[in-house]
Amino acid sequence: MFENLCSNCNHKNCCTDSAVPLVFANDLKKIMNEDPEYIKNIKTINIKGRQVNALKKKEASTECTYWNEKTGQCRIYNARPIDCRLYPFDIIQIKNSYYWIVYSCNKDSDWRWSENHLTTLENDESFKHLMNDFDVFSDHTKMILPNESEKTPYVILRKVVWNKLES
Repeated sequence: MFENLCSNCNHKNCCTDSAVPLVFANDLKKIMNEDPEYIKNIKTINIKGRQVNALKKKEASTECTYWNEKTGQCRIYNARPIDCRLYPFDIIQIKNSYYWIVYSCNKDSDWRWSENHLTTLENDESFKHLMNDFDVFSDHTKMILPNESEKTPYVILRKVVWNKLES
């Protein structure tokens, strides 16, 4: 579905670049069921005084510990965190609203195909956790991709639709 988003793009996917995906509580449960040794692949990072789980990278590499270089696939694909499942999309806040975006050099692409995927993400329980902790998610994105939206063109797809989790 995401192949050939842009024939001129030389960006790597999140599995093999410097991005460190966050692992929310709901994601961690799924990973625990998929990988009995999950704890060696999770680290804790500090985001504005909060301790948050994230996926580790391989030693001296930008590849995720779950990335299988030989097959080019994720070893926990069905249990991967919501932060991974968002790719190639992102969310930005403009004033008091949240918007789906896609970083793209090809601003004239027809993105209608993405609607089903975005709706599926919005209906996922893990997405609700991400949005309830959006400040952590967005601060983390700024830490690993400072000024990304300023240097990489993006297309605003539509407003994010979600229901807050009840406390």
